[in-house]
Amino acid sequence: MSNEYITTTELAAGPYNLEVDDDDKSIGVLQDLTKTIIDNLCGQVFSKEGTTSAYVEKKISGTGKDTIFLPKRLITLEKIRIYSSSTGYVDYLPTNFETKAKFISWNLFTPASESARFIQEAFPVGSYNIGIFGIWGYATPPEPIKYLQARLIQKILKDNQFAETMESEKIGNYSGKLLVDAKGMITGNYEFDNIIRQYSSWVGYGIG
Repeated sequence: MSNEYITTTELAAGPYNLEVDDDDKSIGVLQDLTKTIIDNLCGQVFSKEGTTSAYVEKKISGTGKDTIFLPKRLITLEKIRIYSSSTGYVDYLPTNFETKAKFISWNLFTPASESARFIQEAFPVGSYNIGIFGIWGYATPPEPIKYLQARLIQKILKDNQFAETMESEKIGNYSGKLLVDAKGMITGNYEFDNIIRQYSSWVGYGIG
């Protein structure tokens, strides 16, 4: 997995104009550090997980409803597998579902096999009995996240810290916890915090 959301080429260009090159190891360290900070504060990663030749399965628990919330942003849905036991399951085609940013709902009913005809159009109650196969995350990092990484790198280079109230020696062993002060600030920078809040909203929708 890449250690960057914004490349050294992009950092060297406007509006950042950092004096860096591809062989600058210190910038690589800062890219790795700020990526970890962003991922931990937002509660998710902004890279792609899975390919068309190797879809990734994520399991969640069914609640008997016709809608399930996603544990991560879904780029492509390949199929949904409903498990009835450790060895038994039925696969459903993507055409059965309406896929949104944060949830999937039953839409049509086109069974992938004859056995699927005996499954109701709802996600049955169970513990991690729903397998969602697909490509997850982001095909390319969102522009606000790339901007945030660049600005964090700039701030660390200038102030030797990424948060207004965090001591510089804390950067190296950053704990990854979402630190919010009494005023509701995360980093002490309104611009940074607004981006973090926008993308950390996914955390509330994660299941299992």
